[in-house]
Amino acid sequence: MLPESQRRGSCKPCRESQAQCDKKKPRCSECVTNNKPCGGYDMGHIFINVNSTGPPPVWNRSQNAQKYLVLDMASQPTPTQEQVPVIPATSLPPTSLAFCSMGGSSSMTALAPPALPTYPVPDSDPNNIPGIVELFLDLYYRRNGLEKTSTDLLSIGNECGGWRSLLPYWLGQSPILDTAIGALAASFVGTQYEDESLIDQGRNMYLNALQMVQHALPEPDSSDRKDLLATTLVMSSTELFLSNGGGPSQLTHIEGATRLLHGAFKSMDFEEIHVYILNQGLFESISTRRRYAFSSPSWRPLIRQLYSVPRTSRNDLYFQWCETILPLPNILSAADSVTTSAASSRTSTPTPASAVLGILDDLTTLEQSLAPWSELLKANTPGPWTFPAAQISADSVPFPLQFVSIEVCTLFCLHWASQLLILDARHALHAHLPLSEIPEHPSPATLLPQMTEYASLICRSIQFCTQNTSFASTENMFLPLFVVASYYMRNGDEDRMKWCVGAFSRIASEQKIGYAIEKLDLTERRVNVGVYNFGGVWDEA
Repeated sequence: MLPESQRRGSCKPCRESQAQCDKKKPRCSECVTNNKPCGGYDMGHIFINVNSTGPPPVWNRSQNAQKYLVLDMASQPTPTQEQVPVIPATSLPPTSLAFCSMGGSSSMTALAPPALPTYPVPDSDPNNIPGIVELFLDLYYRRNGLEKTSTDLLSIGNECGGWRSLLPYWLGQSPILDTAIGALAASFVGTQYEDESLIDQGRNMYLNALQMVQHALPEPDSSDRKDLLATTLVMSSTELFLSNGGGPSQLTHIEGATRLLHGAFKSMDFEEIHVYILNQGLFESISTRRRYAFSSPSWRPLIRQLYSVPRTSRNDLYFQWCETILPLPNILSAADSVTTSAASSRTSTPTPASAVLGILDDLTTLEQSLAPWSELLKANTPGPWTFPAAQISADSVPFPLQFVSIEVCTLFCLHWASQLLILDARHALHAHLPLSEIPEHPSPATLLPQMTEYASLICRSIQFCTQNTSFASTENMFLPLFVVASYYMRNGDEDRMKWCVGAFSRIASEQKIGYAIEKLDLTERRVNVGVYNFGGVWDEA
C-alpha cells in the first residue's frame, strides 16, 4: 500500500504521467488505454489496491477484505445518494500454410476497431432485471457486425454454455443471484452500447452482490446454497466485461465455485449448473496448468454421475470431451514440476526417472481414453475443409478452415488443443530421461511436426468462430487460442505468439471485452502466465 501522502486522488501511473485518473474499472481508464498495471487509488475511507501483487478480491467473511476489492468504488453511492435497490426474489512451415509475413505486424496494431452498430438502443433499465436479461441474451447470441443480424452459426441447444436457459430460470430465486445477474447483463449491454452510465450501474450492482455474498457466507447452510454457487459463475463472467478477464478477481470467483462445488458432491444433489461449474474450473486449470481438485482419480465415480444429469444442451460430444480430459490439468502440473526441478537442479533434487515415466504413463492412458471420442467425432461430424481462396493480410492465415457449424469447429479445436498439450508434455518429459529409458513413443523428429500441425489447425480455425459471429460463438475459441499462444511462447516462437495475442486483441476490440494484464498484454502482444495464490481466501466458505 502506498504511503498516506501519496495515496490521495490519482493512481501512481496517472500521477507520473500527469493524466486525469477517473478511478474506474478494475483499472482506471487511463491504465486500461495504455495497458499498464494500475497501482490503486485512494477514495478517502478505502484504498483500492489493483496491483497484481496485492490481495485479490475475495468472497470470505473478513470485512477487512473489503478494502482490497478490485472494483469501481468511484461509482459507489455516498450516504447522501440513493442506494441501488436490492432486486427481489500443419504446422506453420514457411510454405503455403505459414502465417503471412510478420514483417507487417505493425499494421495489425493499426487496425481500426469495427464501427459501432447503428441499431437503436432499447430501454435498458438495470433495475428491470427480466428486461435487461432478455436484452443481454439477444446481444450475447447475436452475430457481431455492422448489420448485427439475429442469425448466427451457433445453433440453439448446441451451446457450450447455458446462459440461454439458465438465466431466465434463475430469475426470482434469490436476491443475491438476481443482483449478480443484473450486474452481468448491465455490464455487457453497457459495453456493447458504450453506455458509461449503464456500465457504472453494472459495477455498482456487482459490488452489491459481492457484499451480499459476504454477509451470506457465515450462514450454516451457505456451502449448500445453489444460488451462491450460481452467483460465482455469473460474477466470474462479469469480470470479462469489466476488462478483467483472466485476472486475479475472476480466478478468485472460479476458485470459490470449485470450493462450493464440494458441497454438491456431499449431498449428491446434482443439477445442470454443477456441470458448468466443473467445466469452468477445468478450463481455467488447463489454461493456467494448475492442479484441479476434481482431476484426481478418486473423484471419477462421482464425476461420472455428475455428467449423467439431464442437460438442456444437446452437444453431447462437448461434455464427453470435458469428462474425458479431466486428468489433464494434474498431468500438466506434474510435467511442469519436472521441468522446474531440472531448471533449479543446483538447489533441488532432480525428479527421479521413475516419476517421469509415471507421468508419461498417465499421458498414454489419457490418449487411450480420448481415442474412442476422437473416432466418434470424426465419424459423426463432417470435418473441416480449406477455404478455396487464399487470404493476404498480416492478421490472417492464408488458408483458413471452414466448418459446417460453430459447435463442430469448437469440438475439433478442443481435440487439437488436447493433442497439442499431450504431445508437448511428452516432448518436454523426454528431455529429462536417458535415451535408454524413453518408452517406445514417437521420436522428437515425429512429435515436433505433429505439434506444429495441431497448432496450425487451431490458428486456421480462429476466423470461422470469431469473425462476424456472436460473443457466444467467439468465446469457444478462448481456450484453444490461449493454449496455442502459450505453446508458441514456451517454444520461443515470438512471431506466432504475437499473432495469437493479436487475435485476442481483435476479439477484445470487436466484442468490447478486456483482459487483465496478468493474463495477456495486448499492447506488447505477450502471454503472461502468472501463479495465483488463493490460500486462505475460501477456507471458510
